Amino acid sequence: MGFHEDYIMRRLSGKSAQRGERILVFTVKPVIQSVRNAFRSLEGFCERVGFERPELVELDLQDTAAAVSAALRVISGVDGLVVADLGGGMRPLGVVVFLALLASKVDFELYVSGEGSDVLEIYVPRGVLRALRGLSEEKLEILRIIGESPGTSVTGIAERLKRNVKTIRNHLSELKSMGLVASRGRGAPLTLTGWGYALVGSPVSRRE
Repeated sequence: MGFHEDYIMRRLSGKSAQRGERILVFTVKPVIQSVRNAFRSLEGFCERVGFERPELVELDLQDTAAAVSAALRVISGVDGLVVADLGGGMRPLGVVVFLALLASKVDFELYVSGEGSDVLEIYVPRGVLRALRGLSEEKLEILRIIGESPGTSVTGIAERLKRNVKTIRNHLSELKSMGLVASRGRGAPLTLTGWGYALVGSPVSRRE
């Protein structure tokens, strides 16, 4: 993002990028000279280590809707998991790219960090981002039930929702894969993860 090529280099190395995987760098149009210089530095790095040549995507932020649409067209052409790093650049640009990612159908995980080596980094797993795109009301109700009654069973949820146990198990399997529900095994008590509580409210906030 922006002109901080060192952020991109660290992310590519940390995620063990492979040749053939696209590297998209979004920046603001018109591109200023410092960005061009930084991008050339990134190109040189990718060539030295054997990564795919990066692509510079210019977005005109004067029209937010058009910028999101342009980013969406590019992102939708990516196959496989997208590793999105929104750190080290302009905040408006990061928001535009994030909206495009949410609007797309691609599977992605998200990293956001501030400037400086000692700044805390935020990481959002892909399962949580899938959930943010929309869960069915029934799955949300399952999360609410578990949040209100940690340790509840599959049978207990099925009885409350008047659904068969198999349907609830299928829902729970998906919610577990998203990282929203935790249990120690089949038949074990169910609890929400931190991300599960983030979607339906923590126990404290729900009592207030």
